[in-house]
Amino acid sequence: MSITKVLKQFTLVSLLLAATAMAQTPYDDGQKALREQRWTDAAEQFNEAIKVDKANADAAMYWRAHALYKAGRRSEAERQIGKLERKYPDSRWVKEARVLQIEHESSAPVVADAASDTGLDAELRMFALAQLMQRDPDRALPLVIDALENADSKSTRSDALFMLGMSDSEVAQQAVADIASDSSDPELQADAINILGVSGSQISLGLLKSLYTDSASKNVKKAVIHAYLSNDEAAPLLEILKTEKDPGLQRDIIHMLGAMDATSELDDLYPTLTDSETRIAAIEAFSMAGDTARLRRILETETDPELRKACIYGIAMDGGAESTEFLKSIYANASGTEEKTAILEALVMMDDAEELALNVVRTETDPELRQLAIEVLGVMGATAELGELYGSLGDNETRMTVLHAMAISGDTSALIEILETEKNAELRAEAIRAIGINDDDSAADYMVSLYPNGSRDEKIAVIESMMIMDNTKGLIALLKQETDPELKRNMLEMLSVMDSEEATEFLFELLENKG
Repeated sequence: MSITKVLKQFTLVSLLLAATAMAQTPYDDGQKALREQRWTDAAEQFNEAIKVDKANADAAMYWRAHALYKAGRRSEAERQIGKLERKYPDSRWVKEARVLQIEHESSAPVVADAASDTGLDAELRMFALAQLMQRDPDRALPLVIDALENADSKSTRSDALFMLGMSDSEVAQQAVADIASDSSDPELQADAINILGVSGSQISLGLLKSLYTDSASKNVKKAVIHAYLSNDEAAPLLEILKTEKDPGLQRDIIHMLGAMDATSELDDLYPTLTDSETRIAAIEAFSMAGDTARLRRILETETDPELRKACIYGIAMDGGAESTEFLKSIYANASGTEEKTAILEALVMMDDAEELALNVVRTETDPELRQLAIEVLGVMGATAELGELYGSLGDNETRMTVLHAMAISGDTSALIEILETEKNAELRAEAIRAIGINDDDSAADYMVSLYPNGSRDEKIAVIESMMIMDNTKGLIALLKQETDPELKRNMLEMLSVMDSEEATEFLFELLENKG
């Protein structure tokens, strides 16, 4: 290819690219006119875009209204917004257009009047004000303050308060402080106090302190406590705690300190706390902060059983291997049955109770603790261990507990294994009921096969299990083979209350002498 031909092709491509770049849409021309503040030209371009660019017609309507407002053609702008609302009611540009109405409305200090002029509801007006607080805060601020002071709606006042809380303006912050000091609306006052806490300024924190000291309202005091938490300010709370006499408020403060991990400061105060519930709150605070070392230290000296249990549960919340081993190690020297029970329960919470539970069953002499340990094994799903225990136990009462634990674990195969060898009728019946608790079709078939050769107690247990499992088919099969009038009556009664088409049809067949 000659150099001349290459140059010609290059020139042609350049011309095509330039032509493409120049081929702007009316929408693009309208945006350009807006940037250059040619409001009338922009309105005309967007009017053209509405006709030819259906994909952006709603946006073009919005921008045309914007341009018309800027050009001083208010009536045309509002007619354009009306068309946008009618033609594209779900468009995001509708809300933006309503903000324009607020932004360009005549100055009107009374919120209700302005809302009436524009036909806007309170919720939409507050949405518009939120937008305007970002665009022109100096102009919007008086409207927001007016809404806070004069609106009838609680939600409107709450929204206005939130907007003021987000503003750095001294006027806005003073308005929030005024509401925080005003007890006429306790709910709004609490919101204002929380906003002061979030702001974190020294002025706000100072005001919080005076509010707590001067107010007689417990709700105000609680709001101040939560405000300090929002600002992660532990020092003022510790100061308040030293003088606060109300146990309920003491507990609230202590919980907040735990949430802020201020446990070293709280540790110094723990010995001075005289109320048992307040001390439990401190233990809970250490637990919230994950400070198990302090909980262990409390266990070294604390004698109150309830406080010791609270420490044990608090340590369990940590969930670490070190905490697990610690709880296992203190079981032998635990102060009594309640504390040993708490340790077992705590280890269940930590999903590591199997080893201790087995040890308790084998060595513990307290029947209550042995029963609990067996139930724990069921909760932990230790069915193999439960099966071994069952074979090694001599008394029927403990064996019965093992059957209950197996029912909790849901292991029907282990229960069936026991039924294969167990001779005691009472235990066999209980094993059948344990199987019935678990809705297992194969287990139901197995129980139906047991029925013909079962004792009366076993048959009753099978019938009850069918009812528990809602197994209409199995119950009908048993009824058809049973000759004992009392057992047949029991099964008929059960079928009559079962919500099953199959049961209904069977009962009709009996009544109509068809079966």
